[in-house]
Amino acid sequence: MVTIMKNFMTAISDFFDKVVKYFGYLAAAILVLIAVFISLDVILRFTINNPLMWVFETTEYALLFITFLGATYVLKHDGHVKLDLVLNVMGKRFRSGFNAVMSLVMAIVCLVIAWSCIKYTIYLYQNDVMIIKYYTIPQFTIYFIIPVGFVMLFFQSLKRAYQYLRQLI
Repeated sequence: MVTIMKNFMTAISDFFDKVVKYFGYLAAAILVLIAVFISLDVILRFTINNPLMWVFETTEYALLFITFLGATYVLKHDGHVKLDLVLNVMGKRFRSGFNAVMSLVMAIVCLVIAWSCIKYTIYLYQNDVMIIKYYTIPQFTIYFIIPVGFVMLFFQSLKRAYQYLRQLI
């Protein structure tokens, strides 16, 4: 029974890692597209005085997606900014314990924010709230990525806490 459970958890962890990797790649691809479209917009604006009107608003939405698709990828690869001046002079066990506690705190915070964002996104959907700019689109179609990102951060934080706790054993 223990082996089955361990295999199941390993499979879920591997699947999650693949999702995180593809979200990171998708965030990078969106960033490249933004750069291409903004460059094209600038060229068209200054050569034929005919800018792409949709680029600015699309870029606003794309930046939101880049943030929440890429945050978990960056956390997985320990790329977030951190102040570890004091931790560097502490022992390995202290660092592992401290990082485990901080990862658990982060998981709780991400879960609370995710729950709040899920409720708000459902509200936007149920009340048919629209964004009226260049595009007229339902607001939940843009905001849904926020709870998705925080749920992913929640699970990645739990994985990190588990990894740090294993270092203590």
